[in-house]
Parts: sequence; structure tokens; C-alpha cells
Amino acid sequence: MKSTTYLFLLFIFLSCSSEDFSLRQYEKYPVKFAKQKVNYPNNTFELFIPKNWEWNVENFDKTDEIILGINAWSKQDEKNYMDVISIQKTKGLTNSKNLKAEYEIILAKLKQNLGYKLIESGKSSFFENETYFLHYKSNSGNYGEVEIISLLTESKSDKSFYYINASASRTKNLKMNMSKMIQCLKTFKEK
Repeated sequence: MKSTTYLFLLFIFLSCSSEDFSLRQYEKYPVKFAKQKVNYPNNTFELFIPKNWEWNVENFDKTDEIILGINAWSKQDEKNYMDVISIQKTKGLTNSKNLKAEYEIILAKLKQNLGYKLIESGKSSFFENETYFLHYKSNSGNYGEVEIISLLTESKSDKSFYYINASASRTKNLKMNMSKMIQCLKTFKEK
């Protein structure tokens, strides 16, 4: 009888531990790490990324919708998984130039994509100005599949939008790695 009770409790514990973390949980997850400051070359924005990460400015000359952006990435782990932060300033997908409309279009497209499972989404107080977020993951069920948190906010300088993304591999270090990136995203400042 005792062994059945212990097995049941173990099953409950393992079932609960595999649940997805929320954006709020990642924000509160305690992790300390060294950071480096990244300034976009024309001083459009800045943020901090983990100190041992590399980054580059993306060239979007052939894309009408994206104005500018950067990518930052971790070193590959022992199984070649890596984590990525990307920021793009875009003209948006709608003609209305309305943040909520932009969010609703992205949310609808995400729900139509059978390759991803939506974990949570909605309005957020992540930044000072109005922000929406989308939190989703690949639904392959494979070890190392991607989990993404995308923040969408309006530019202070014009009617464009920032897509601010953290993409982590769902490995044994997911909570720590995603929490690091969320802390970095919180340092984003448009100049």
C-alpha cells in the first residue's frame, strides 16, 4: 500500500514538473550572470545580453517590412543547442499602425501554424509603454525543441513596432536560460 502511495506521489510530482513555465515565472526565476551592453550602431536602442554571447546587426535591405534589427546568441551546448535573442523594428503587418491590431494578426497567424503550441499570450506590463506578448513552443515533442517569448511594443519615435524575442532550446537548462534572456529583454531601451 505504501509503495503504491509513493508511486502515485512520484507520478503527480513528475507530471507537475513538466508543465510549462509562464512569462511571469521566468521573470521571477532567480539567476545571476555577467552582462554586456549592446548599442544598436545608430543609437536607436540598447540592451544588455549575457557577457559570453555574440551578436550582430542584421541587414534587412531586401525586406520592406523590417527596418532594422540585431541577433544575439549563446555558444552551442554539448548537444549543439543554442539560445537566441532577436530584436526587429518593423513597419508592421497592418495598415492601421495599431499595436493591438498588430498583436491580433500575429496571434491569429500563430494559432494557424500547426508547428507551434501557444502557451500563453496577452497584454503585459513588461515595458513602460503598452506591450503584448506571445509565449509558444514547437510542438514536435522532441528534446531541444524551441520555446519562444515574443514581446510586441510600439516605437516611441514613430508608428513602427518592435518585435523583441527570446528563443530557448527546451533542454535541461531551459528555465535558467530563458530566465537570463527575459532579464536581458527587460533592459531594452529605445533611445
